Amino acid sequence: MRAAIAVLVFAAACGAKPTPVVMPTLPGDGDTNTAKPPPPRTKPAADPWESKTLIGPPEISPPQSVDLAAMVSFKLSNGLEVHVIPDQRLPVVSMQLVVKAGRADEPVAYPGVAELAADLLVKGTRTRDAAGIAKLIDSVGGTITADATFEATVLSCSVLRRELDTCLTIVPEMVEQPKFASDEFTKMRDQLRGSLAQRLSDPATVATVHAQNLLWTNQHVRGRVTSDLAIAQITRDEVIAWHKAWFTPANSMLVVVGDVDAKRVQSDIERAFGGWAKAPVPPHPQMLPPGLNGTRIRLVDWPGLPQAQIRVAQFGIQHTDPRFFDTLVFNYILGGNPQSRLSRVIKTGGASTFDRNADAGSFVVSTSARNTDAVVTTEVVLGEITKMAKEGPTDGEVAQAIASISGSWGLRFQTVADVGAALVGAELHGFGEEYLKNYGIAVGHVDPGSARQAAQAVLDPKNFVIVIVGDAKDIEPQLAKKGWRYDKVPFTAQITPVVTPDVDPKRLAAAKKFLDDALVAKGGRAKLQALTSVRLTETGTTTAAGHPAVAVDMERVLVVPDKLRIDARFASGAGGAQTRVVYAADGAKGWVQQPDPSDPTKMVVQDIPPPQMGAIDFERWRDTDTILLKATDPAAKVTPLADDDIGGKPQTVIKLASPFVGVDVTLYFDKATKLMTRMTYDEGGFTSSDEFADYKPIDGVQIAHKRPTHDRARDIELTVKKAEVNVQIAPSSFVKPASATPATTTAPANPGAK
Repeated sequence: MRAAIAVLVFAAACGAKPTPVVMPTLPGDGDTNTAKPPPPRTKPAADPWESKTLIGPPEISPPQSVDLAAMVSFKLSNGLEVHVIPDQRLPVVSMQLVVKAGRADEPVAYPGVAELAADLLVKGTRTRDAAGIAKLIDSVGGTITADATFEATVLSCSVLRRELDTCLTIVPEMVEQPKFASDEFTKMRDQLRGSLAQRLSDPATVATVHAQNLLWTNQHVRGRVTSDLAIAQITRDEVIAWHKAWFTPANSMLVVVGDVDAKRVQSDIERAFGGWAKAPVPPHPQMLPPGLNGTRIRLVDWPGLPQAQIRVAQFGIQHTDPRFFDTLVFNYILGGNPQSRLSRVIKTGGASTFDRNADAGSFVVSTSARNTDAVVTTEVVLGEITKMAKEGPTDGEVAQAIASISGSWGLRFQTVADVGAALVGAELHGFGEEYLKNYGIAVGHVDPGSARQAAQAVLDPKNFVIVIVGDAKDIEPQLAKKGWRYDKVPFTAQITPVVTPDVDPKRLAAAKKFLDDALVAKGGRAKLQALTSVRLTETGTTTAAGHPAVAVDMERVLVVPDKLRIDARFASGAGGAQTRVVYAADGAKGWVQQPDPSDPTKMVVQDIPPPQMGAIDFERWRDTDTILLKATDPAAKVTPLADDDIGGKPQTVIKLASPFVGVDVTLYFDKATKLMTRMTYDEGGFTSSDEFADYKPIDGVQIAHKRPTHDRARDIELTVKKAEVNVQIAPSSFVKPASATPATTTAPANPGAK
């Protein structure tokens, strides 16, 4: 709530209009900061061939279907789904065993376990070690690989037709009887950590993962970014548990493409995989996309980086969406090919992509620019997105895109492994072989009208995220000049907090004992339970990027259990005049009082909408002076985290689960005094932090008198001038005013006085 009040204070101080409060304009909010298409280029010199007769381009042929043999599908008695496509072009067979679980199904505390399990599949079975597997496959001139994707884990084996028995022997062994040897586990985990460090040393990769994190937040699997610390938490037991849960025949699919007789190979597959024991399939996690209202911007500060990486992202569409092919066409025109619109208007080139998954996934535009051109390049990207959403592609662009997409589709099937990979993707999303055969024809059904409608419906120029990775000293002045709010993080920062797995009972007991001691240090259970009210009179400043600090006087009144009022007053002109903003909540209802947009000399009063009351409920729940009563409740869910250090002082860190979905708080305590020094929580993918210092006893309760707050939008520095507990507060303080009042005053109000 302190952060919410600061937003109102800052907006009003800058002359913004309430109802709703207007913040600095963001790209996409309106025409003001939306990039316009670049001006037409200078007309080139006259073409000497203009009047000559030249050979024209060949006539575009209509899309054709791909010639594939009929697919044979069957299911084994244990539930394994099998699809076979004969292909006698070469005496080669490709086999792909697909387990329908991947990174999307990983436990929150163990991101990376799916990739680690896949890597270990080729490192040994109960009868063969890694060297034995490699020797076997090399002896027949074949290949074998395993990899975890977002949706699935795929084990591929390709051999000459006469060596098919090798795949039919080794693949069942690897999925049914992996060894997960301790030495191989340690080696592969270290390699995964090294690979991750290498990936996150690449600015382009850093920009992409930050864009996904900013769009989806840490609460969604798509937004979680694996870290070295998270991988370090994975144990061999976790890999074994992952394999046991998901590697079942009913959760798997076998695709065989190549020089085989479909009927004959069926008996071979039954013999090879029929012994794979049945097992129940756990439910896959179901996660809805988080809300996205307006624009979020993140600046990733990478000092000395000569060129900025830029990403603009929004939510995409499902692969099964009826508009998929229309989207494929307009995106090809926007940024899906080297001659796209983005590539033509951006010197360094640009690309746009849609995820092709069963869930909606993301739409991401990627480009780069000199640090000094980062914001103007971002505006160009936004302008092209807006133009495509508003006008759509031209008829000529659509015709060219259809010809290119449909014409290149058949080139994807040059090997049997290519056919198998395409079939895996189709079957995972329920399409079947017809998708492969008639993909080009489906693209051909797109027309300019449907492509324009899809662009208008799918692209949302007002709701998106922007990530810029570059040298902040060059980029921040550009952002400040535009008035764009942004969050700044160092490129070395861990993006997603590590979720601690189930805690050792001894550590948990120690954490609960520490919380009991912290409660005593605060004043004791009896004192805190006897609190009826807390009134704090504070003074300080609030500062947002690109704007000067605004002096603020605040009065915060809490009446236990559910009444809260905050009065904020700030200098608004000469002569000591102050403008007021008031928030008040009583139970399930609340109101806000702020300057009238039509007459800033008067105040208007509005009810707080019910959806926003949830945020106020959270603020009341996490009240600093009563939070320890909740943390020491026997039903509280607490998790001890690794110790930390603040200003050279060792800290005990404990996470406390809140009753609000997806929002927990992390509490920091000085080990010596046992008083709380910091409280953090994630809000919309950003971490907000309240700090506490200069404790003084007020009627036996320790009250922090210095209370800085930091969130993604601003920094607030507040000092308590007067703290009171158990004072009588007039009930009328929480009653919604009936009429407008003057917006300025020359003396601080005292709403708690009776």
